[in-house]
Amino acid sequence: MNKGTQMMKLKLLLLLIGGSVIMALLQYRYVFHIYFLEQLQLFLAGKEYAREVVLQPGGVIEYISEYCIQFFKFDYVGSVFTTCLLLLIGYMIHLLLIRSREYPSFIFVFECCILLFLLIDLLDMEFRYKGIIGYSFCLAALLVYNRIQNLSFLKRFSFSLFLAFLLFGVAAPFQTLFLIAASCIELKEHGLGKGKSLLPLLIVAVYGYVVNSFLGNGAYRMYVDVSGVCSLRIIPGWTKYAAWVLLPIAILLTPLLERMAVWMKKNGWLIVVQVGLIIGFFAYLFPRYDDNWSLPFKQLHHAVIQEEWEDVLAYCRAHPENDEVISLNYQNLALAEKGILADSLLYFPQKGRAGLFAPWDRTVYAAFAIQKICYYYGDVAFAQKFAFEGNVSSSTKGFPETMKMLVRTNLLQKEYRVAAKYINYLRQTFSYQEWAEKQLSYFSEPEQMEKDEEYTGSFEYQQTGNHFVSSNEWSFLAGSDKENKKLRDFVLCSFLLDKNLNAFLDWFGFYYDNTEMKDIPKVYYEGLMACAPFVPDVLTRYPIPEKIKEDFETYTSIYKGTNNPEERKKWLSLYHVNSYWFYFHYKEIKL
Repeated sequence: MNKGTQMMKLKLLLLLIGGSVIMALLQYRYVFHIYFLEQLQLFLAGKEYAREVVLQPGGVIEYISEYCIQFFKFDYVGSVFTTCLLLLIGYMIHLLLIRSREYPSFIFVFECCILLFLLIDLLDMEFRYKGIIGYSFCLAALLVYNRIQNLSFLKRFSFSLFLAFLLFGVAAPFQTLFLIAASCIELKEHGLGKGKSLLPLLIVAVYGYVVNSFLGNGAYRMYVDVSGVCSLRIIPGWTKYAAWVLLPIAILLTPLLERMAVWMKKNGWLIVVQVGLIIGFFAYLFPRYDDNWSLPFKQLHHAVIQEEWEDVLAYCRAHPENDEVISLNYQNLALAEKGILADSLLYFPQKGRAGLFAPWDRTVYAAFAIQKICYYYGDVAFAQKFAFEGNVSSSTKGFPETMKMLVRTNLLQKEYRVAAKYINYLRQTFSYQEWAEKQLSYFSEPEQMEKDEEYTGSFEYQQTGNHFVSSNEWSFLAGSDKENKKLRDFVLCSFLLDKNLNAFLDWFGFYYDNTEMKDIPKVYYEGLMACAPFVPDVLTRYPIPEKIKEDFETYTSIYKGTNNPEERKKWLSLYHVNSYWFYFHYKEIKL
């Protein structure tokens, strides 16, 4: 068996292994990241939107990426497509680096490392999918440029400028990477050539300077730098530049490494070393740069938009260490929708009132969560506010969930003209067209809307005016209906979680004074006992069960009778870890 056949079989094996690894990662560990990509855009099928996007520099890759991502909400589509795209990029890099088909290369570390960094970039929420599409366009241009190296320098240089200009139109900022890589190809194939091989680099430098000087840093980041495929809110980290830097390095160093491989005549060891490097890079990079902190939010968000409340709670039970505020919001919303918020409150992680209603930090994550919370608790005005706040931060026409929320809230407030505007956008989408048509039918048949389960319970809390800046919005709603268990539990639990016992006692009296005191959650009785040392008449005002009183006496005796703080916490956690008293003394509040 000759070396060419050996290498072909080896690379086929690597292709199968690499594809399987990528597919497994995307479909099992990062599947909710793939789903979430679809939630971050609203692709419209109309010609007007196509012209609006495509006519911008880099608009073609933007349009292609948005078109593809709209199908990622379906199982396996995003994972399979992304895997195939990355493998195609790897194959194109391989074609660019090999000398010829007659001289197979035993060097594959560069292709694999570039794919590794592109995959890591893709898993970062601040990286745009068009960065992967654009990289493939750039490689296609480089393959074409690599085929004309037998022409004169003037023709090659002119053609490189033409390809760079073309890439600026369809895949900006990848014309920068193309010109840098083209200069490396010139150096590899023709040497320095009295400096002529460096002319593409000079073009990049001049172009970057002119754009930065006359159009500003924002334009430079969008049309010259790798920032053009990232969120402009951040300064890209080194992993975003790695795939750009490695390609020129690979073009220059691959011939040298190939000559070393021929000289060493130990291809087996060379392969082992490269595989070891790739596995080492993978093991080092993924735990640090795969944006894993956002995975719980993405999984919970996917379950919430499907209203799979049991799945939300099952995940939270399995991952009690996940106590980020937004995740706690989804957890507690699921408890409320199941009707067990107060009963199960302290059997799940809690970090104060923010776990029920996150502070507004002007991020997409907060907007997605808060709009849902407001809507499900009946605060239509605030749901509309946060849906609008989230929607305006989109780089497209909006987000599917915020757009749908704007339709719902405007229909509930009988703002039909505003609702029609958002419905018109959704009617131009692939996935939400049917839903939009259904909402449109409510214009002529509003009585059907009241029968729709999607709006169940929302009509009771329609407000005559928007309370966008009302600081006591929740108090207004909670005070308007004492019989609403969901709102009642929200208010009382929020004060308990914030350890605000005075407010809890006041609102508990508001809800339960002069009532039969039936079906009171255990945590409320525990809250009352926590108030008793400071407000003794609590014990006579409310019929607190004897078992609760005995548990409180036991807890207090251990708390006061143990001098060692660590020993005290240990003993209390054995029997009272889910009690409100243990939460009051040992759980930190997230402000």
